[in-house]
Amino acid sequence: MTSTTTPAPRTEPPTSQIRYSQDFPAEHRRFVEKSIESMIERSSAETARRRADAAERAAISRALYAPLIRLAQQDPDTADMLRKADETPVPFDEDLAHPQRTDSRGNHPETTATLDVRAGAQIFGIPYHFEWAWHDPAGGRPFKIVVDRDNGRVAIDGRAGPKIGGAEDFVSARAGFGVTLETDHVVSVMGRAYRTTDDHYTVGAGFGGDATAEGGTDLTVFENGNFIASAVDKRWRKRVSNEVDVYSSGGFGPGAVIDVLWTMRPGNTYTFNVGAWVYADRNDGLGNTWSQSDIIANLIFMSVFR
Repeated sequence: MTSTTTPAPRTEPPTSQIRYSQDFPAEHRRFVEKSIESMIERSSAETARRRADAAERAAISRALYAPLIRLAQQDPDTADMLRKADETPVPFDEDLAHPQRTDSRGNHPETTATLDVRAGAQIFGIPYHFEWAWHDPAGGRPFKIVVDRDNGRVAIDGRAGPKIGGAEDFVSARAGFGVTLETDHVVSVMGRAYRTTDDHYTVGAGFGGDATAEGGTDLTVFENGNFIASAVDKRWRKRVSNEVDVYSSGGFGPGAVIDVLWTMRPGNTYTFNVGAWVYADRNDGLGNTWSQSDIIANLIFMSVFR
């Protein structure tokens, strides 16, 4: 796992990467790195389980559709139609994560949030203590990731399918920001984060194939690098077979209210993270199959109530 102190935005990370603020305590880094490793392990295990289940269903579908697919491939008119369909451009968002949409705070939509700040509340604003990004090592790299800690913005473009320049099978990628917390007494804690997202997907699958796109934001908490709590705001999920579907949220909208609850104890270091994620997967059928799943997330502030 790589760590640097340079806070500037970056693109195309290795499998995982963390960047810290210049004054981040060195003794906390091992807990942050362990928490990101745990995040990857948990997500990768869940993705592997889901894909194993999907592979069983896909195998049944291929067996059922195989005779029809062979007949279609042997018919000259059908073969010509499939060739033309393969040459038809796919409707997907080439502009996602381009610099003009991610680099400048001036380009962010105006956002107003009303805070009910009570005793024991702690607000963490931009820039956060550290940023992180990773993708499932069993899958392909995301087409692009941009993480900008100075402006609290993440953009992830995950693509599956050679027709749109994506991975051969699936992409699962996450990126976000975090802070570290400590306490001198036992205390119950609730963590939240204010988030807005601009969401997009396009999925297409031919006869006997399927394509899936998912994305959203989440919160995670770790104690000394060990997972203890999470909450997920899934902004979309779409699976198609023998059809094409394109979606755009049309701009930024607020995320659902989610929170994480845990107990803090003296002598431990806690990492509290807010992130965005995408998942794109496909199984081939007759003709091209593809999935693009992309998100731009403004992760505006994090709050902790003790």
